[in-house]
Amino acid sequence: MPEKEINSEKKMTQSTDSNVRMLSAIGYIPFLFFIPLFANREDEYAQFHAKQSLVLFCVLILAWIAIWLVDLIFGGILGRIFILGFLFKGMAWLIHNILGTILSLGYLVLVILGIINASSGNFWRIPIIGAYAERLKI
Repeated sequence: MPEKEINSEKKMTQSTDSNVRMLSAIGYIPFLFFIPLFANREDEYAQFHAKQSLVLFCVLILAWIAIWLVDLIFGGILGRIFILGFLFKGMAWLIHNILGTILSLGYLVLVILGIINASSGNFWRIPIIGAYAERLKI
């Protein structure tokens, strides 16, 4: 147990190199996570933020695919049912527009928080997503 506590304390330290911090912050911009991932292979700080940005982006893509499938099922397939079709189309519209907007705004907030923390030199771990990012072997 004490070994885990030492490792978690180590991860909470800050990075002082401004180039690494800025590169890590740039990695949170969608599609640019590969820059710190491959540019600074030896830097633990850059790898931490790059992997976290990669997992965050993958979660967004998978969630949008799920929303699209639900929209297709409710709006495209069940929406053709006589009489009840308008209910399914309305539900598809709500899921696509309302849930999609909330998902996108949540992603934007997490990206902004990631940029702020990476440029500040903090090892900020996004809840749930950060745990999966630490498991990546890239």
